[in-house]
Amino acid sequence: MRVVEVADDAGLDAFVRLGQDTHGGMAVPLAERTVRAWHRGRHPHPHPITLLLALDGDSPVGRAIVHRDDRLDARLGTRALVFGALEAAGPAVVDALLDDVEGRAAAAGAHELFGPAQLLPNQSGGVITAGFDERGFLDAAWNPPWLPEALEARGMQRWYEADTWIVDVVDEDGPSVAELDAAGIRIDEVTRFGLDRGLRALLPLLNDSFALLPYFTPFSRGELRTQTAGLWLLHEPGLFLIARDEDDHPLAFVVAVLDASPVLQRSGGRMGPREAWSVAARRAELRREAVLVIQGARPDSQGKGIVSLLSRRLHANLAELGCRTLRSTPVGRQNPGSARQFSRFGGRPLHATTYYRKPLAPAAP
Repeated sequence: MRVVEVADDAGLDAFVRLGQDTHGGMAVPLAERTVRAWHRGRHPHPHPITLLLALDGDSPVGRAIVHRDDRLDARLGTRALVFGALEAAGPAVVDALLDDVEGRAAAAGAHELFGPAQLLPNQSGGVITAGFDERGFLDAAWNPPWLPEALEARGMQRWYEADTWIVDVVDEDGPSVAELDAAGIRIDEVTRFGLDRGLRALLPLLNDSFALLPYFTPFSRGELRTQTAGLWLLHEPGLFLIARDEDDHPLAFVVAVLDASPVLQRSGGRMGPREAWSVAARRAELRREAVLVIQGARPDSQGKGIVSLLSRRLHANLAELGCRTLRSTPVGRQNPGSARQFSRFGGRPLHATTYYRKPLAPAAP
């Protein structure tokens, strides 16, 4: 078995195909346009991204990306080589890929490996370590049970463990005008036509809200634009909410979308005109399930019940759409306040997730 860099369109096509295996409908492929943008350098990430293929003879059997980021190094207090987009036919393939990645790390003077992340932990990534019988969904990982064992056998250590959540939508009235007045807020329901304005408000609000989390590196405008590309297609009225104070300053937010996992699974991660038509044609069906992509509040607005008010409005809006189930991307176990937004509605953890870190021995002089 050997590992090579993706150097041409044939290699890129093989890399993409490896990510189209949904493991019997359990995993959701990464967006194909994102993978191709990585290879062509058409992305806002400040450093190059290298795509790797593991070959058994001439047959592709695994893949990964490697990259680094000064912002993450500063956050973690280290110099890390990050790997991600990991797909492998079995533990031996993971070993081959990580042998190559560790060699690259040594050559680059990295002190540790970190991953999996696509591209940074504030964007997507991680490995699930429990809940393997529950399907993955939009922006959430799914992997076979042997993967965490294979990574830990190489000395990788769990870091920032978290859980995805699932909750049945609660069909109740949202917060009253009196409750909003008592909290000193109004709720701005971002429309499809107002998405650009909503995203402009979201950028500083998002960066402030998560500044204290140990993995978080602030989004640039380009990164947020890339992360939310196609949001208009999965948006429904009442799913993107911003709490504003009496002076119209944004204080907190929730962003949910329709779960387009079935469309992405069938298309292998493509979201072109045909898939957009499929989303439109299956709108009523897709409205039954939604994904809470992110929620938060500025530090000086946390612990005041504002996110709870947003959550109640979100549930009321979801129920009005006919949505039955809300899933959430990972919530860190160091962040019990966010987890309470699901447990108070009768939710339960779905997948246990983690990132991995591995210190590397210094290179020999």
